[in-house]
Amino acid sequence: MASKRATAKSPTSASPSVTSPIVTSLLLAGALGLGLWTLVVRGRVSWPPTQLLSSLFTVAGCLALVGPILLASRKGRGEGGLGELLWMAGGLIVWIFDLAAVVRGEWRGLAWTTPLGYQAMGLTILAVLIAGWRWRSASKDWSWTNVTGWLLGLFWVGMGLWTMAPAGNLLALAR
Repeated sequence: MASKRATAKSPTSASPSVTSPIVTSLLLAGALGLGLWTLVVRGRVSWPPTQLLSSLFTVAGCLALVGPILLASRKGRGEGGLGELLWMAGGLIVWIFDLAAVVRGEWRGLAWTTPLGYQAMGLTILAVLIAGWRWRSASKDWSWTNVTGWLLGLFWVGMGLWTMAPAGNLLALAR
């Protein structure tokens, strides 16, 4: 029995990571700190939180920025989960749009953490979700990176679909 348990273990559960837990924690804390700092600078922090969804969209953008760095450094993991694909795609979208704005010389007025609007980001991630669901294996990966990616992806898709709702008051609540 013990030999069956040892062979049934997936290679992803004990995979080595290039980044140490301290570096990972610093990157995540830095992303959350950047999100909160951005909200304070923009004057979006208030009580009661009347602009909660747009504030969460900014924090999600900050987490997206560190996603490709964290996920690229996790070598030896194999294919990875669909949540990790969503996080990686969202992060690469933010990075690529930021770099494109810098090349065009539009970096001064750029919202670095949210270069795309709710609808564009949400529908793009929805396309990645559908494509990934179709082409990825049905493995059940409960790693923290996969769960975080799922949460970010579903948040972005939800925000994108919410902006398409016919009631104009829904969008006003998100601002």
